[in-house]
Amino acid sequence: MPIEWGKVREYAQATGAARPEYLDDPHAPIPPTFLATVVFWTPIGESLRSPQVLKACAEAGMEAGRHSLLSLEQEYVYHGALPRAGDRLHASEQLRDVRVKQTRSGRSMVVVRFTVSFHDQPTLQDEQGELRAECRYTSAYLQREHP
Repeated sequence: MPIEWGKVREYAQATGAARPEYLDDPHAPIPPTFLATVVFWTPIGESLRSPQVLKACAEAGMEAGRHSLLSLEQEYVYHGALPRAGDRLHASEQLRDVRVKQTRSGRSMVVVRFTVSFHDQPTLQDEQGELRAECRYTSAYLQREHP
């Protein structure tokens, strides 16, 4: 995932964070939620289609499809200084947890927690590169209401 200054500027303006540190510095730090743009460079969401999730959905009597997917929570954790324009990060995804819950209305919900980790360029000493940030996602498949 290349961090381009123009994209940092666009993101800052689009999210109402148009401050000089993002707009005027060719090596600008990223706005805190910028890593959500990883979807434009790396396909994420494999966790949502993992065998464990598909099994949980089947057992709960629902299909794991986009029509029933909800985004519940995102948490951004940075390890050290914020990545900056000019950096190139490598993303990897890991499933953390799958649980079936019941809503107050009695519908089933499959809650999926996964993490996308961002590392610097790998080196000979460090196969993955230094961990720079993590995005921790919580999503859920919600059973449709029956008419």
